[in-house]
Amino acid sequence: MTYDNSAGRIIFLNGTSSSGKSTLAKQLQAALADPYLHIEVDQFLGTLPAQCRDWSKPENARAVYKLVSGMHRCADTLAAAGNNLIVDTVLANDDNLAECVFVLAHLQVTFVGVYCDIAEAERRESQRADRKPGLAREQTAHVHAHGIYDLKADTAAESPEQAAARIVEFHQATPWPQAFRRIRNELISIKPQDS
Repeated sequence: MTYDNSAGRIIFLNGTSSSGKSTLAKQLQAALADPYLHIEVDQFLGTLPAQCRDWSKPENARAVYKLVSGMHRCADTLAAAGNNLIVDTVLANDDNLAECVFVLAHLQVTFVGVYCDIAEAERRESQRADRKPGLAREQTAHVHAHGIYDLKADTAAESPEQAAARIVEFHQATPWPQAFRRIRNELISIKPQDS
């Protein structure tokens, strides 16, 4: 694999709905010395027609899948043009994760798992008009199943300022984080079982 040293750097936040990713992203933007664009899956989902935005409906799944796939490629294109990014998303299944690591592993990506106690996530969820009840709980089993991150942030246990400071410190000290590459290498090494 060829690594791109000329591209922008990426802080990639993965966590359930209402886990605090967007709040953390805004704090990161304030804490980082260089400008970082904040792109989030909700922005992209908002471009779909209203009748297609409920991704729990099977008839909408294809449109949502294509849109999320486009967001991953958009992040690659923005970084290739020299933009630094904070990507804020929910890697809800193995396909999302695999696509991300294959599309972005050649870039300098700090992969951050954003965790939140489910009771706190549900409390936050209940205060948001744009969230259906139970979404955070529904996503919990899948979002962090791979278990490999460069670092983790627990938004119920630390403030956005504290979490952002830790992430910025790691990001600045680690020009080539390894989580995306580790996941990519694991996926490459998986061989189909003989039947």
